[in-house]
Amino acid sequence: MTPDVITIGPDASIHDAIELLLACRISGLPVVDRNGSLVGILSEYALLALAYDQSVTHQTVAQHMTREVISVDASTPANRVADQLIVNRVHRLPVIRNGRLVGLISRSDVLRALYRAQAPVCTA
Repeated sequence: MTPDVITIGPDASIHDAIELLLACRISGLPVVDRNGSLVGILSEYALLALAYDQSVTHQTVAQHMTREVISVDASTPANRVADQLIVNRVHRLPVIRNGRLVGLISRSDVLRALYRAQAPVCTA
């Protein structure tokens, strides 16, 4: 896994997950097991339960993560990634290579790639 991918384990507390989300200024975390395999996604959307029940902070990430993870292979073209983001209405997708998490790709990453691919080339 690349060192810049921020992850959390399923046994971590929601409190720790929130601290990590806020400190890193991110809106979602891949959840990986001890072997580094992707087992879920935790988003700030899932954590909105805190607005209603503060006891949630003592629960585990596993209790609030999405287990049915939509991911893309590292070789997936940007337009296919865009399709997955649109169809599934998600902000980010885990990127997998050989069954292992190697990164996350966001909507802005895809937009940037697609825009640059269509930008005119300067010939001056």
